[in-house]
Amino acid sequence: MTLRLILALLAITTATPPQTACAHLSSDSYLHIDIDAQGRIRGQWDIALRDLDAAVGLDTSDDGLVTWGLLKARRIAIEAYASERLAIDGCALQGRDLLVDRHAGAAYAVLRFEAECRPTPNERQLHYRLLFDIDPTHRGLLTLVTPSGERSELLSPERGDVALDPSAAEESGSFLRFVRFGVDHILFGHDHLLFVAVLMIFAAFRRGENGRWKPLDGFGECALHTLTMLTAFTAAHAITLSLGAFRLVDAPSRFVEPAIAATIMAAAIDNLRAILPRARWMVAFGFGLVHGLAFATALGPMGLAPSKLLLALAGFNGGVELGQIAVASLLMPIMFSMRRSLVYARAIAPALSLVAFTIALAWFVDRVGALR
Repeated sequence: MTLRLILALLAITTATPPQTACAHLSSDSYLHIDIDAQGRIRGQWDIALRDLDAAVGLDTSDDGLVTWGLLKARRIAIEAYASERLAIDGCALQGRDLLVDRHAGAAYAVLRFEAECRPTPNERQLHYRLLFDIDPTHRGLLTLVTPSGERSELLSPERGDVALDPSAAEESGSFLRFVRFGVDHILFGHDHLLFVAVLMIFAAFRRGENGRWKPLDGFGECALHTLTMLTAFTAAHAITLSLGAFRLVDAPSRFVEPAIAATIMAAAIDNLRAILPRARWMVAFGFGLVHGLAFATALGPMGLAPSKLLLALAGFNGGVELGQIAVASLLMPIMFSMRRSLVYARAIAPALSLVAFTIALAWFVDRVGALR
């Protein structure tokens, strides 16, 4: 039984995608559809260059750089790929412009288009299929604006078809979809997941004044300690996420991503030797401010009205907290059952911390290398 518990913890702690440099960078696009009083449809679609590179190949020189010249040279391929993965019932989409924009420091291709539509007695639906065949964790964030209102939608493999009608979705439905988005973001954001796992390695312990770990007495105390730590992390990243989403703070992701890897390295070292505050909730809060800057890239570019953005933020943050609690609920019984084991405290926990440090170091080196 103990061996199975150890293997379960190792599996979660060492879960990393093949592309180490992109361990956190989630795949997303931003689709803005505007329908005027005459029923004319115009749109703007922002797709990350890293995603287009994976789909159609932009970096032909293999040097890690995508120039404006390379992007223009691949315009036909980009528009063909995109047009095969976006459709509106009864409409032909005509591309107008290809531009470049940046969201939190990451480069996006901007495709502007118009729709030539024939009359239809049925409600028009939008069909979104971008990148789902390559990356099922990809999400499209749709903002629909019409004379009668505005609506946001989260597009996923399970929900890629939506009605082009602001009244088609209740606010509660949109809220729950952003909750799901937050859950997915923590479960598929491997560096956030690894950071939580590093904190959980000694979740059933408290640090004494001499810097040594001492086991907690009861399961309730362990649960409260863990919940306090995770809630501090959520509260901190909610602050910087909100600041970023409302564009009060704009931290380029190329700097934020190495910083996130550094927080994991610091937390792993602190497991081995006290270098941070004794109260782990303070560590979680401080580093959570950094992690929130990465979360801000998910919602900021949607351009939602303040009331809609507040709803999306509340759902997203709630989903992140639920995702963290789900991970903690798997790990906490393991930690509690092994808290008095000398083998765990002196061998297994340090080994897990070293594994986490090594993974984070690899991410840090790759991400710093991408700054050139």
